[in-house]
Amino acid sequence: MCALCGGLEREPHWTDRLQRDDPDGDGAALWRQSREAQVALVNRILGQDGLEVRDWNGHVFVLSNRTGRSEIVPQLAAVWSAVERLWQCRCDPLDPALVARLEQEDGLEGEPRRGT
Repeated sequence: MCALCGGLEREPHWTDRLQRDDPDGDGAALWRQSREAQVALVNRILGQDGLEVRDWNGHVFVLSNRTGRSEIVPQLAAVWSAVERLWQCRCDPLDPALVARLEQEDGLEGEPRRGT
């Protein structure tokens, strides 16, 4: 158990696309980049409701609102239920309208489109 947050060590969630450990040494950097990209996308979704997720040292995530109220979330998949429970707002990351808006903005994977 982590003495700082009380979190139990656990198996990686299936949404963690890459593993931290890689024998050739590139795995940790790729994992960090993937995690940063995931956090950025989640923050684009949550930002419309005044919420934000931060990566806490590659171990857990911290979900916060504008007033500073926060909760530790063990993995990104748990963010959506934490949002609904704590801030009583519906949060569906697979909502077709939201997905369409994100795809229109930048195709989900690239940089936001600039003046086309």
